[in-house]
Amino acid sequence: MFDPRILVVTSCTGEKRFKPENQLQLDDFKNSELLQSRSAQLAEYLCPAGQMYTGAQHLRLMEGISILRQARGAEAVDLIILSAAYGLIGEEEKIVPYEVTFNTMTSEEIDRWAMTLNVHTDLEEIAQKYDLIFVLLGEQYLRALTLPIISRDEQSTIFLTSTGSLKYLKTSQVKKNVAFILSNIQAKHYGYGLVGLKGFLFKKFAEAVIQNPSILTEVYKRPELFSRVIEDRSIQLNIPIEEDLLDATPVESMKIIDLYQYHQYSSKLGRSETGVGISIPDLKPAANYDLGMEYFIPEWDDRVDPNYDYLGDANTPNRDPYHDDIYAHQIYERPNYNGILLSRVVFDKSKKKSKILLENGVHSYIRYPGKVMGDCGAFSYIQEEKPPYQTKEIIEYYDLVGFDYGVSIDHLIVGGFAKPGIREERYALTMNNAEEFIQEHSKGAYKFTPIGAVQGWSPESYAAAVKSYIGMGYQYIALGGLARAPTPEIIEILQAVYHHLTPTTRIHLFGVGRLNAVPIFRHLGVNSFDSASPLRKAWLDPTANYHTIAGKTYAAVRIPKSGSLRIKNIVKAGIASIETLQQLEEAALSSLRRFDEGKLAIDETLAALTAYDLLLELPRDGKVDSIQATKRMNKHAQMYRVLLEDRPWKQCGCEICSNIGVEVVIFRGNDRNRRRGFHNTYVFNERFNGLLNNADSIAL
Repeated sequence: MFDPRILVVTSCTGEKRFKPENQLQLDDFKNSELLQSRSAQLAEYLCPAGQMYTGAQHLRLMEGISILRQARGAEAVDLIILSAAYGLIGEEEKIVPYEVTFNTMTSEEIDRWAMTLNVHTDLEEIAQKYDLIFVLLGEQYLRALTLPIISRDEQSTIFLTSTGSLKYLKTSQVKKNVAFILSNIQAKHYGYGLVGLKGFLFKKFAEAVIQNPSILTEVYKRPELFSRVIEDRSIQLNIPIEEDLLDATPVESMKIIDLYQYHQYSSKLGRSETGVGISIPDLKPAANYDLGMEYFIPEWDDRVDPNYDYLGDANTPNRDPYHDDIYAHQIYERPNYNGILLSRVVFDKSKKKSKILLENGVHSYIRYPGKVMGDCGAFSYIQEEKPPYQTKEIIEYYDLVGFDYGVSIDHLIVGGFAKPGIREERYALTMNNAEEFIQEHSKGAYKFTPIGAVQGWSPESYAAAVKSYIGMGYQYIALGGLARAPTPEIIEILQAVYHHLTPTTRIHLFGVGRLNAVPIFRHLGVNSFDSASPLRKAWLDPTANYHTIAGKTYAAVRIPKSGSLRIKNIVKAGIASIETLQQLEEAALSSLRRFDEGKLAIDETLAALTAYDLLLELPRDGKVDSIQATKRMNKHAQMYRVLLEDRPWKQCGCEICSNIGVEVVIFRGNDRNRRRGFHNTYVFNERFNGLLNNADSIAL
């Protein structure tokens, strides 16, 4: 009988075995020397990660893992913990107490910090060894994974999660990736709190497996059977396993989502930025149509070393990242956006940034003369009962540093904060702040344009707020809380808002940049939006890293540095020596560059790339699965062949592609990856303007 190898991915918890007053903070982890010094101060609290966390989910999960190990051996299941401070860590890795969580970070902060921690790459490498994977993570921790990862076709993955997390559970596999949606219904059903329910259910699964070991294999084959296994009644050992499981009654109202089918369907509804266009409703263009539409990009220190040495893979000596590195708009002759959005929270978390901003002003800080919009970064305080800012304080801040637009203080109404009672409180708070904001603004000689931030939970609530804001005197209104909403849902809201718009009312969408929806958003009255998605896909997407004007996307060529975690694990397992890997690494880079110069054929180039790639398959139990290594190599070879045949970087005349050539399609380090992101932003802006021109010609 096949015995699947199990991996459990869980999160750190706020409850810990030790909680000293001087526990580590996020800033400690951003400086290696400081981290070492501060960790030494906390040495008396050092203990294995598996013993550090004491939250309900972790405790019940560890009980379940212990049950499996006692019955099936220590190798029956492995555990990795996603720590917002340390990244992905094993249960035996020793850590000291800290207070860092993804739950208090903004979306951009999560993406950036998760990238720094190598969360996506490490998970992709670790997961290769396993057959059945359980993921017990909340919404923000799932975002940090930046799924999908490259996985084996034979793997099965079970997610215990919430409805709000589905948007992060992307998969490239056609089958065997299933999400079980947990809510208060299941918590009530089992008489166990929702916070620890994931761990509790895994323990129940472990208990069922001990009663009937065949369950493990059947759930691996058909992950959807998990919900039947965890029912309270005993599994009858004398009944064939599948018949017994199918006879069980699933947990009341537990939704079981096939993730591949779910995202295929969602993309057809317009969630994709580059998917099929959406039909414009039979309505006249919005009253504010003539005000046009603009694209803002969120700014999160997206800079590169202007003199980066690609051949030596080295930064400029004695470089100061802030003063010496440059932004995309300093590289391109014309900015690839109409404006930049900066959140207050970015500066509040860095004294150095705040000092520079206050001394020099926002335009000088980002070296950008164009439009700059400021907001508070509502996601950073979503967990708080009230925002940490006061209206007068924010107005003075916007005016002092020279923002062109300033957004009123809002409070997000999403996920668990969209429940009756909570949502009404946040709705009223956001509206009251907006009213106070415009009243205070009208009293002073402030130069920035006020923008009223709107939150809501339905088309009616958004429309009512917009109508009220227009009555307050706002001419610029921003709709928040929609970044993760399906496009059809956003369209319903815009149609409700549409009827209240005047010829002078501008509408901004926070965090919504979907090219296939631009014409309809434009038609319904959207005048601006912000999105960093095309930038981040350069390094976060598993297959679509390089974008083109025609809409076709390509995977960048993965040539990891010989000092990466993957290479270290391969060397440690004795699969290949570091000298061999370094030789193959250099051969891959050299061959790709010679191909770019027309000195090497495609097949020869692919041979060099795949020779290195073939050794990058991670070992399992000290051995590499040659079949899986070949599958991985062939998959990459197919993607790379398309890239080499089309040579898209040769067809692009943008400053990045013209200056660094083939380096732009090499997935390797910040200075290549972020430059590729700059290129993607250029492509996005070109396509966006093309859509606007077409829409305007149709409207005429």
